[in-house]
Parts: sequence; structure tokens; C-alpha cells
Amino acid sequence: PILQGIAAAATIKGIQEEGVIATAKHYILNEQEHFRQSFEWGLPNAMSSNIDDRTLHELYLWPFAESVRAGVASVMCSYQMVNNS
Repeated sequence: PILQGIAAAATIKGIQEEGVIATAKHYILNEQEHFRQSFEWGLPNAMSSNIDDRTLHELYLWPFAESVRAGVASVMCSYQMVNNS
């Protein structure tokens, strides 16, 4: 996650120095292509990516935090639920 954060920050700075808006995506836990949204498959609930708080913060959020520190202009969210919410 540290290397990914460094690479994301460098990429964002390079893109935005050229006058183009960079987007960090998909925030967060976009790990499932199917069943992300309930209406796609006629299910009562969308798929949920469930994870404990420590793992979420220490592994998955790090690159997004570095993206924000680098001044990313936009962040695209993921579609599925996280921890059933």
C-alpha cells in the first residue's frame, strides 16, 4: 500500500501539472464486478465487501489518503456496500 500511495501521488501530480483533472478510483473496496448493485440482478441487497477497521485503514485507505495529499481533483466511489452499509 505504501508503494501504491507513492505511485498514485506521482501520477496525480503528473496528470494535473498538464492541466488535466485526475481521478482516484474506486473509493473503496471495489472488489466485485457482479452483484455490486442490487437492481442489476434482482437481488434485495447489493454485494457487500466486509473488512475489519484496522485492515481497511492500514491497507486499503493508504493510497487514497496519499491521493488526497497530492491534491487529486476528484474521487470516484465504488458501487457495492461496505460492511453491509
